[in-house]
Amino acid sequence: MMENLKEESILEPEATAKCNLLQRETSLNDELCNQEMDTQVEEQQPTKHFLKQAGAGETSLHEELLNQEMDTQGEKQKPSKHLLEQEGTGETSLHEKLCNQEMDTQDEDQKPTKRKLEQAGAGKHKSIQKKLSHLEDLANQADGLKKPCPLCPEDLFKSCPITKLLRHLQNFHWKVSVEFEEYRMCICYLPCLQNTAQNENELPNKTSAHYHCIICSATVARRRTEMLRHIKCHVEKGETQVMPSVFSRPQKILHESNTEVQVLPNCNTPQQSGTFFNPIMKTNRQLIFCALAVLTEERQPLECLDAFSATGIMGLQWAKHLGNSVKVTLNDISDSSTAIIRENCQLNKMKVLMKSEEKSEVVVIEEKFVNTVEVTQMDANVLMHTRSFDFIHLDPFGTSVNYLDAAFRNIRNQGIVSVTSTDTGSLYAKTVHVTKRYYGCNIIRTEYFKELAVRIVLAAIARAAARCNKGIDVLLSVALEHFVLVIVRVLRGPSLADESLKMISNLIHCHWCEERIFQKEGTMLEENPYKQLPCDCHESMPGRSAALLGPMWSGSLFNTSFLRRMLYKATSQDIVEIHTLLKTLICESECITVKQFSVHPIQYSQGKRKRQHMNMVPKRLKNDTRAEHPPFYYSIHRHAIGGLNLPKLNKILQYLSEAGFLVSRTHFDPTGIRTNAPLATIKAILEKNSSLSHTSQSSSCKDTPEAITEESLTEEMASVSDVK
Repeated sequence: MMENLKEESILEPEATAKCNLLQRETSLNDELCNQEMDTQVEEQQPTKHFLKQAGAGETSLHEELLNQEMDTQGEKQKPSKHLLEQEGTGETSLHEKLCNQEMDTQDEDQKPTKRKLEQAGAGKHKSIQKKLSHLEDLANQADGLKKPCPLCPEDLFKSCPITKLLRHLQNFHWKVSVEFEEYRMCICYLPCLQNTAQNENELPNKTSAHYHCIICSATVARRRTEMLRHIKCHVEKGETQVMPSVFSRPQKILHESNTEVQVLPNCNTPQQSGTFFNPIMKTNRQLIFCALAVLTEERQPLECLDAFSATGIMGLQWAKHLGNSVKVTLNDISDSSTAIIRENCQLNKMKVLMKSEEKSEVVVIEEKFVNTVEVTQMDANVLMHTRSFDFIHLDPFGTSVNYLDAAFRNIRNQGIVSVTSTDTGSLYAKTVHVTKRYYGCNIIRTEYFKELAVRIVLAAIARAAARCNKGIDVLLSVALEHFVLVIVRVLRGPSLADESLKMISNLIHCHWCEERIFQKEGTMLEENPYKQLPCDCHESMPGRSAALLGPMWSGSLFNTSFLRRMLYKATSQDIVEIHTLLKTLICESECITVKQFSVHPIQYSQGKRKRQHMNMVPKRLKNDTRAEHPPFYYSIHRHAIGGLNLPKLNKILQYLSEAGFLVSRTHFDPTGIRTNAPLATIKAILEKNSSLSHTSQSSSCKDTPEAITEESLTEEMASVSDVK
C-alpha cells in the first residue's frame, strides 16, 4: 500500500505539469487567433487601430474588439463630430458652420454695397460713422472726466463731461449730417482745410465747417446743401462705389521724361483729389529742368526744393537725370500727396528720407536705389524760413505772392528762384480787383496782356527780394495759355536791391491807338503827361485818352547767354519739345529774326580795353551777353487796315529790318512782333505793302473812268426817254 501511494504521489505532479502545458498551448493558440483577427480588423480600418493600448489589463481582448467595432460604427455615422473632436473644437458641428457660411454668402450677394462700405469703414475719416453710438464710442476713447470733441478743435469746443459732450455730438454734428448707404457724413470742424486752395485768403489758424465725402474722400466746405449737391453729382455719374481711402484707390502710372509716377484717376481735378497732376504743364517742367541743369555747371552739389510737389514728378526728374549733383527736397502739406510721393520715389528706385515737422528724427528706407530724395510734410513758408537752398521752385495753386518773402529769406547768393503763377484770371486782366489786391497794380485788358502779366509778377518778386536786401537778375520769362513762368537769379546786397527797384515804373497806355511808353523817372508832377506818348491822339481827340498802368517791371525779360546754355542742355538731354520755344526766346531777347539766329554766340574781341572791362565786371556776369530788347510787342492783326490783305509775317519782319529797325517775333503772341519802330511807322509799312482784297477790288472798279462814262451814258438815255 505504501508503495502504491508513493507511485501515485510521483505521478500526480507529472499529470499536473502536463495539464498546465496543455492549458498554455490552448491559451497561446487563442492568443494567436485573436491576433490574426486584430490584424484583419486593422487592415479593414487602419485609422482606428490604436484607441487603447495593450497594457490596460482591465478588459479582455474580446471586449476591446467589441468596443472598437461600436466606435467605428459611430464614427461612420458622425464623421463631422469626429473631425471636430480631433481639432479640439467640439462646440459646434461642421454642418452648422457650413449652413452659416451659406447664409452669409446669400446676405453678401443681396447687399454688395453694404459689404463695400463695411470694408471701407476702417480707412474713412472719423466724421463718417454708421450710428450715433459709434460716434459716442469715439468720444469715450479719451481718458479723464472731461472729454474733448473728436470733430472740433480745442479752441472751438473745450473738454466737458460726457453727458454734455453727447448732447453736443447729437445736436451739433449728427443732426446736420448727410446720409448715404447707411452711413452718415457728419460735419467736421477740424483744421482739415488749412492751407488749401479753397481757404487761401483765410488766416492760418482759422477753421471752417466742412464734410468728408465717403465716395471720393474729397473735402467739401461750407454748407450742407453743397455736400448734397456733391453726392448727387456722384449718383448721376454712376460713381457710387465707395473707395476705402485715398491711399488705396485704383491708380494709374504715367510716364514723362523717363520718369514714372502713379496718380489717382481724378488727378486733373484738385478739389476731388489730394494730389494734382497736369500733363499740360510738361513744358513748364522741362524749362525749369534745363535752368537747374545750367546752374549745376556753376556749383555742385545743389540743394533744391520743390515746395509744392503734389505727385513729386518734377523733383524726381531732377534727381533721376542730374544724379549726385543735386540734393532734392520734395515738400507738400497734404497727407495724401506725401504718401503718393513716397510711393513714386520707390517706383523710380529713389531712397526716401522722411523728416517730420514735430520730430527731428530722419527715417531712411534702404534698398538698392539710384539716388536719395528727402520728403517733408510742412508748410512751405515754415520750411523756407528754417532752411537754406540753392534752387527753389514755387508752383502753388493760384498766386505765389504769399510765398515770395519766405523764398528770398534764406536763398543763397547766386541762387535761382523759379515762380509759376497759374492765376491767369487776375494776371490777364479778367478780374482787375483781384490784381489790385494781390499785386497792388492797376491793369486793363490790352493787346500785350501776356507781357503785362510777366512784368507784374517780376515787380512783385523784385519788391519781395528788396525787403531782404537782395536784387534780382531776370533769366527767363514765359507766359503761355495756362501759366506764367519767371526764373530769376538772386544777387545779395542793398545796392543791388536798389538797382532792381529802379526798374519798377508806371506805364502810360493810349486807349485809341494802344501806343505805350514807360513813364519817366522823377518825383515832380508833369503838366501834361500825354506828351510822353509818341502818338498825337490827345491833340486830335481831347479828353482822357490814356491810362496809367502799373507799377510794373520795366527792365529786360531775358538773359541771352543763359537761354543759349539752356538750349544746349535741352539738346544734350534730348528734350526736343522745347527747342522751338527756346530759339524763339533767344531771337526775342536779341531782337533778331530766325534767319539771323546762330547756334554759337557772338565772340567778342579780347583787346586790352576789353580785358580791363571784363576784369571790372562781377564774376556772375562775365559770361552773360545781354542785349536790351524793346519793351512790349504789337499785334499785326490788331492794327490791320480794313480792305487790305496783310503780307506774311516774315515779310513784315523783313520790311522793318530793311528800314533799319530792330525786329523779332515773340512767343507771347503768334501774330505779334517786337520792334523799336513806332506804331505810325508800322502802319505805314503795312499800308504800303498790303494788297487789295477781293471785295475792295470790286468796289474800286466802279470808280474807274470807264465805269463813270458808262454810268453817264445810261443816265442820258434815261432822260431822253423821259422827254419823249
